[in-house]
Amino acid sequence: MTRHRGTGMATVEYPTGRNQNGDPSQAWIKVKPDGRVDVFSGTADIGNGSKTVQSQIVAETIGVPYDWITYDNSNTDSSPLCTGTFASRATFVAGNAVLNAAKQVRDRILEIAAVEMEAAPGDLEVADGTVSVAGTPSRSMGVDEVAGAATFVHGQLLTGDGAHLTPG
Repeated sequence: MTRHRGTGMATVEYPTGRNQNGDPSQAWIKVKPDGRVDVFSGTADIGNGSKTVQSQIVAETIGVPYDWITYDNSNTDSSPLCTGTFASRATFVAGNAVLNAAKQVRDRILEIAAVEMEAAPGDLEVADGTVSVAGTPSRSMGVDEVAGAATFVHGQLLTGDGAHLTPG
């Protein structure tokens, strides 16, 4: 058997953060009439906990219990855009997309609750699935009641969409 000697060479690309035409990520959130929250994202969970961390971001931002969140990334054809799960971007880039969407949802919850409770949206707070007048916890209603009123009284959806784009 003849032995040959030579030099081998290999290359690899490891994308980190700012790449792929600005590295965008998007998310969409809806609150169902029972107060449960659906989060739609294109982020693949590859064992890095992206479903968990993004659900935690949504729950904390909106002010509902974590177990009210359903995270759906099952179909990338119909999901919001995500350019990939790498370089901690599932937490930072996609996490900021769900954060922005959750802020919109929280604002919509406060708008509807303000009408229902005859209060200014700025006077309301949301915690543990309950909307209350700041400093007056007895004046409150559940997020589920707000969502039901939005759907069946006001004919509106409680939704939010968010994106995060790290400029290229």
